[in-house]
Amino acid sequence: MSQPLRIVPDEPFPEVGTAFHTALSADGRWLAVVGYLGGAFSRSRTVDLPHGPRPAPRALVYRRADLSYHRTVAVPGESVDTLAFHPTLPLLAVGTDEGDEYARHGTLLLADVVTGRQTRMVCADAGVAALRWRDADTLDVLLTETDHDLASEGLIRYAESAVPRPPSGDWLTLVTEPEESSEPPDAPEPAPLAVRQPAAPDWADRLPEVDVPARHAELRELATAGGRDWRARRAVWAVAALRDGRVLAAREDNLLECWSPEGRRMWTVPPPAESFQSVGLQLQVTPDERTARVTVATGTSDNRRSTVLAVSLADGSVRTEHRLRYPALLVSRTDGVWAARDTCELFPAPPSWSPSATLLFAPDGTPLGAVPLGHYDPRVELTVRRAPDLYALVVRDRPAPPGTEPDAARADAVGGSYAYATEQARLARQETWLARVTLGERNAPGAVEPLFPLGPRTAVRGGPAVHVNDAAGPALILATADSGVPHLTRRSLPHGEPTWSLPTDSAIAGVDLHANTLYAATATGDLLTLSPTTGTLHTRHPLTSPGGHPFTPLTLTTTPAGDVVIGTLEGRLLVRGASA
Repeated sequence: MSQPLRIVPDEPFPEVGTAFHTALSADGRWLAVVGYLGGAFSRSRTVDLPHGPRPAPRALVYRRADLSYHRTVAVPGESVDTLAFHPTLPLLAVGTDEGDEYARHGTLLLADVVTGRQTRMVCADAGVAALRWRDADTLDVLLTETDHDLASEGLIRYAESAVPRPPSGDWLTLVTEPEESSEPPDAPEPAPLAVRQPAAPDWADRLPEVDVPARHAELRELATAGGRDWRARRAVWAVAALRDGRVLAAREDNLLECWSPEGRRMWTVPPPAESFQSVGLQLQVTPDERTARVTVATGTSDNRRSTVLAVSLADGSVRTEHRLRYPALLVSRTDGVWAARDTCELFPAPPSWSPSATLLFAPDGTPLGAVPLGHYDPRVELTVRRAPDLYALVVRDRPAPPGTEPDAARADAVGGSYAYATEQARLARQETWLARVTLGERNAPGAVEPLFPLGPRTAVRGGPAVHVNDAAGPALILATADSGVPHLTRRSLPHGEPTWSLPTDSAIAGVDLHANTLYAATATGDLLTLSPTTGTLHTRHPLTSPGGHPFTPLTLTTTPAGDVVIGTLEGRLLVRGASA
């Protein structure tokens, strides 16, 4: 693929997500932004990132002249709490503050934004809360200390440390590796952050303020000064391509967006006032492409519900179609029949509870009955593109081996370790199965037809899939993680014989088909092209911005023209042209 990746919308700072802190170098050449992307998990979907549910924190560095991306300063830990540019050098100081008052730790990192060289100091008993360059030779550090004597009663204890320029004159030699020697070392110099004094009374005035609207206003002003537009965007969880070239995107902070084939925003549907927490997680398009269905979470954390909204694709007008009494995952088949499965997300969970039956609907929203699909959690997540049938992952219990049947009555009566062992044995016998959901005749209840097992429920995690029907016959190509190892596997229908299986270096975030090419996006930011018949890997392309930032895919679809559209955690659409 020789053509560059197209980013929609075409705005600066596509890597940022939510901006928490910003800093401009003294000479005006460099802009540093602390950006957070949120988590790659939602009410109904989870993408397993390589290093946990959230991307690692980072400080993004941009060229002020044209707002182009320059580099990322990776930072250990879970947050970036403060940053400050040196008064004369292209040197960025970054601080982290982790833990609580009883177990603080943090890092001071210094990075040359031009060369990428860096050094870091780990502080095992304090966090770095604020940084200020006193002058070109001294960095003042405000620390939050661990309360070893438990005397502060939950209050944060502050201290200060002054870090001088090292004797070499090079700030990046501030921390040196110890030399290997058989001789006992001389008394070492105290680490820079170990020399402290009580914080001055004005410490509160120096704490960096987390003012997200203000930081976003700064970025908009910078973009406007360069003749461009910018707005903060959150994760794109679902995408759909229409026959006329338009692309729909369901975004975490927007119900639905419609983009022209050229990448121009045509209309946007904001979240309704009744929405609870995030929206824009699911998207269905009717076969006539006149209407899209999206879901909105309503209620409270311990009484979550879903409202299914129908959006006119002509103008973005919205009407309420169904109010469900449970949080729902929507699945559909190519003729427009769809289902709403209870995702069982209640907190705190009630002591005695079973999921609602899955409701079935005609393409126009007319109820068609219900089927019981049982327990739902991210391990049985499954959405299948281009499916002529409704498919779901269900949990089934294998029978206990002869002579080992648990005594349920004894477990109830005895409790304790025997009851625990009995329950663990039952869970170990559970398997994840692929099932086909069929409609009942003449308004009769639907049926669940288990087709084949994927493996133990404790080991198999479901994911996106696509239906294929080629010379090798009908099959599902689906993403699973068996014992934590991600795979993309072709399973023939209806009995599930595996035709091929491709292990991948990270979870599959999205998969779709066009012509005789299979496309899959990995959580590490690669676009794979494969043969759907043999599983042969043809190409692997990094999904990066022009400066090299790796995007984090969440979903993928192909367009009728053969383009590949990928929704990302950064809130952008990535478009790979069919001729690329």
